[in-house]
Amino acid sequence: MDSYFAVFLLVNFSGNQRSDYAPAGLWALGTSVHTLPVFCAILAASFAWHPLHYWYFERHLSAIATQLADSHPAKFHCNTAFDAMFDNDPFAAGHANLETGQIVFQLKWCATLLDYLDHPERATPQELHSLNMLTHESMHVRGERNEAKTECQAIQRNYRAAKLLGVSDHTAKKNALDIYNFNYMKLRSAPNRVASYYSDQCAPGKEMDEHLSDSTWMALE
Repeated sequence: MDSYFAVFLLVNFSGNQRSDYAPAGLWALGTSVHTLPVFCAILAASFAWHPLHYWYFERHLSAIATQLADSHPAKFHCNTAFDAMFDNDPFAAGHANLETGQIVFQLKWCATLLDYLDHPERATPQELHSLNMLTHESMHVRGERNEAKTECQAIQRNYRAAKLLGVSDHTAKKNALDIYNFNYMKLRSAPNRVASYYSDQCAPGKEMDEHLSDSTWMALE
């Protein structure tokens, strides 16, 4: 947006051109009142871009979450600061309602997921966590309530989630394995509430292994 605005200023406010139709106050700018509608349109577009961008992002992630949830309808929403005031769990980074299928991310985590999609090949641990959050909450929409089982189901589907988001195959495999090998394994020594998301049975060949054809763990073979 800044580059377009700079071009606009360069084209319309450079030189010494003046118009007989310009009010005296605009002569110092060397412009015409005919540029004002253009300026207003650009300004309006700049304000509209952010909500429109997030509206499209929410629709896109709703479709992906629905696929991850085995066609259980999911509706993804990024909380604004105003939304957070009425959120029944405003301190949670994200949560899902099993009855309605709604998935809510606090705005910071929506931004983090967008950052991940900008450069998945150099994703930070936080950005990888945002990917896992999407998959995790989708598993709740799918019907799972137990957090350890939900997290393990997400771990096995993070490769699938990354691919659905448009990440390349090689990077999607690496991201999904990094979440399992680093982010997930840190849960073992986490405080009790967070540690409840971990199970030593969440591993290839163990009790929670679903043997998915596109499992994250396939890359370990």
